[in-house]
Amino acid sequence: MIPDEFTNANFENYQLTSQIQEDMYDLTKRYLQEYKMTTNENGEKEKTVSSHNFGLIAVFGEQRMKELPSAERAAVKQQHNNFGIGKTHLQIALAKRLIKDGFNVLVVSDVTFMDELIQARMMNDEGEQLNRLLYAATNADVLIWDDIGKVKWSEAKESLYYQIINERYRKQKPIVFNSNEDRGTLAEKVGYAAASRLIGQCGKYLLEAEGTDWRLKKGAS
Repeated sequence: MIPDEFTNANFENYQLTSQIQEDMYDLTKRYLQEYKMTTNENGEKEKTVSSHNFGLIAVFGEQRMKELPSAERAAVKQQHNNFGIGKTHLQIALAKRLIKDGFNVLVVSDVTFMDELIQARMMNDEGEQLNRLLYAATNADVLIWDDIGKVKWSEAKESLYYQIINERYRKQKPIVFNSNEDRGTLAEKVGYAAASRLIGQCGKYLLEAEGTDWRLKKGAS
């Protein structure tokens, strides 16, 4: 489920053109060191999975920006841009490295994934499709959640966020996520209980990031 835009993303082709990109890169590589695949004396593979989540989020969230008077948005967007700074590229590179090392990794994109879950809830199949999606999301060694909090809020979606995040929290299975929301607005989008578990389990692996939108910069050049 890797987005087409990031099919070729890896650590080697990640461009370090700003301090925030260097900070995100360094933190991602340090997080990768928390995963180990070893072979025991019986020749069986043993996995060591991080007990921490890993999040790259905004300093000033998209929802907060939308609530500003229209005359102020452009200036605030330029000052606190969180789009196109390389968050997804790094986390897809992380996913690929973990898969290569033998870990079971599920990559989901927030809008698509939440739509699939809502549609599955409405299917007349005794919950079979919904349970399949939830099982994959709660049991993968690592869940990579791209752009979490992007989808429009609803009570049903908040319930699903909590179900997945709480179950992985209970099992101590990590979620690697990025968002264009900040701490406060992300909590509003996924629910306060879910956000407490999601962010609280990050420890030192939570970075509030902002910088130049490389997509716009690339287009201008």
